[in-house]
Amino acid sequence: MFKSIAYVLKENFTNLYRIYCIAKYELLADMRDSKFGLFWNFASPTIQVVTYWLVFGIGWGKKPVGGVDYLPWVVVGFAAWWFISPCITQGCRAIFSKTNVITKMKFPVSVLPATVCLREFFNHLFMLVIMFVTLFICGYYPKVYWLGLIYYAFCAFMLVEAMAMITSVLTMLWRDIHKLVTSLMRMFMYFSPVIWDATFSSSVPFHEVLNTLIKLNPVYYVVQGYRDVIFYEKTLLDHPVMGVYFWVLIIIMFTIGSCLMYRFKRKMIDMI
Repeated sequence: MFKSIAYVLKENFTNLYRIYCIAKYELLADMRDSKFGLFWNFASPTIQVVTYWLVFGIGWGKKPVGGVDYLPWVVVGFAAWWFISPCITQGCRAIFSKTNVITKMKFPVSVLPATVCLREFFNHLFMLVIMFVTLFICGYYPKVYWLGLIYYAFCAFMLVEAMAMITSVLTMLWRDIHKLVTSLMRMFMYFSPVIWDATFSSSVPFHEVLNTLIKLNPVYYVVQGYRDVIFYEKTLLDHPVMGVYFWVLIIIMFTIGSCLMYRFKRKMIDMI
C-alpha cells in the first residue's frame, strides 16, 4: 500500500511541469476548436447559473436560503460544482482518452487524472470571476474569511483527483464505468447542496436518514465550505468533525486509486 502511494506521489511530483503543459495545451486546444474561444469559458457557466436561477429562484419563488438571496447563494454553490462535476465525468476517461500516447511511448500514466483536474481548475478560475462579479453586484465584498476559498478549492482538487484515479483505471477494466458515472452525476448533484438547501424537513419520511446521507457526500463539505467563508464568516475550524471525516475519506480514496494505478501500471496497453 505505502509503495503504491509513494509510486504515485513520486510520478506526479516529478512530472508537475508536464502535467501543467498537458492541461494548458488541452485548454487552449478546446478554445481553438470554437470560433469564440475564451467567450465560452464565461458564457457556459453563466447560462447554467441563469437557468437554475430562473427555474428555482424566479419560477418556483425560491426564498432566501440561510438569510442569503438565492442568486448569490446558488452562484457560489455552482462555482464549486462547475469544477467538481466535469472532473468526475471526464476523469473517468483520463487514461482511455490518451491511449494513442501510452501505446507509442513510455508515459507516466498516473499523472493523467491530474492533467484533467488541472485543466478543469483553469476553467474553475473563470467561474470564480463570474462568482465574484455576481457577489459584488449583490453587495458582498471581500473579507479575510474569503481566503478560506483557497483551502476549500484544494479540498475540491484532492477529492476529484482521488476519484479520477479510481474511475480512470476502472474504466480501462470496464468501459461501462464511464457511462454509469455520467448517468449518476445528475442524482449526485441533487444529493448535494448545489442548487437547493439539501436539508429535509421533519415532514419528509426518513428525513434524518436522508440528511445524514447528504452530509456523508464529500461534495457537501466543499460546497458548504464555499458558502460558509463567503456568507457566514466561518472557518474550517467551525466544522472539525466534518473536516476529519472528509480528509479520512480522501486518504482512503487516494490509497485505493494509488493501489489500482500501481497494480495495473504495466497492463494499461493490454486493456486497450
